[in-house]
Amino acid sequence: MQIDDYLDRSYPSHRPGAAVLLAQNGRIIHRAAYGSADMAAQSPLAVKDMFRIGSLTKQFTAAAIMCLHERKLLDVRERLHHYLPAYPAHGQNICLEHLLQHTSGIRCFTDSAGFDQLEASDLSQRQVLDLFQHEALMFAPGAQFSYSNSGYFLLGLVIEKVSGRALAHFFQEEFFAPLGMHATALEGHAGIWPIQGYTEDPDLQAAPPISMATPFAAGALVSTVDDLFRWEQQVGRAGVLSVESWQRMWQPSPLPGGASSGYGYGFETRSIDGLAVVDHDGGISGFSAYSARTLDKSLFVCVLSNNDSGEPSTIEVGEQLIRILAR
Repeated sequence: MQIDDYLDRSYPSHRPGAAVLLAQNGRIIHRAAYGSADMAAQSPLAVKDMFRIGSLTKQFTAAAIMCLHERKLLDVRERLHHYLPAYPAHGQNICLEHLLQHTSGIRCFTDSAGFDQLEASDLSQRQVLDLFQHEALMFAPGAQFSYSNSGYFLLGLVIEKVSGRALAHFFQEEFFAPLGMHATALEGHAGIWPIQGYTEDPDLQAAPPISMATPFAAGALVSTVDDLFRWEQQVGRAGVLSVESWQRMWQPSPLPGGASSGYGYGFETRSIDGLAVVDHDGGISGFSAYSARTLDKSLFVCVLSNNDSGEPSTIEVGEQLIRILAR
């Protein structure tokens, strides 16, 4: 089979691998695992294995914000200061929508010099805030697009403040339990932990430990391809959110001068060989991830890898699978 051959070549058995799930018109047509889950133990990767999904977390955070928006507990057009009044005054014109769309102007704290030396530290929420909140904005809110994990960290704080629940509990009670996503949680919550992750910096080795205190609402979820397919069956349909809310999340944000960022709320909308897709990728210590669905929801691709080094890139693998399915 063309798909199996391609994935066998991409993820040989002696290297870190990937779990892959493909669906067409809502039906799973390919579900398999490739490569190694633990190279020291020489154990093969299994399709049920749990992976850090990095920034795929952002679609869940955005959905949580829209859930609260639908219940009129918050408004995405409202200013951040309305919900987090202690945020410094230079952020007074930032709205929740700016955070969702990466147009707030807030610097991404994970890009700051020396951040890699802090990744293993269990920082408090105040300590994470102090990594970015006092820095000047890069631009006026809404003026430009600049991807920012800081914005989604703040959205997690807003969810906790407005709902009165820890983010892990909100996700579990509103999304994961109702949808039967029993292998998905913020890392460590409900006993959910990922398999061994690897990096190739500078050579192939077990990835260094990191704390999930900093990724938080921007990237701390662990999941499986099966659970992400359960989520996919809800995306775009009335259920945990209205159809209108999903469509709003997929709508790319406009920029001054008529340009578009291509990014909505936790989702990117773009074209792959003329095919309109809604997708996102994720990269975090030891892991990389990619999920995409065509805008008409006829195709769905999910690739979760226990290698963060981009060899092969889960984005490139996912795009190629979309091309194969489209043919």
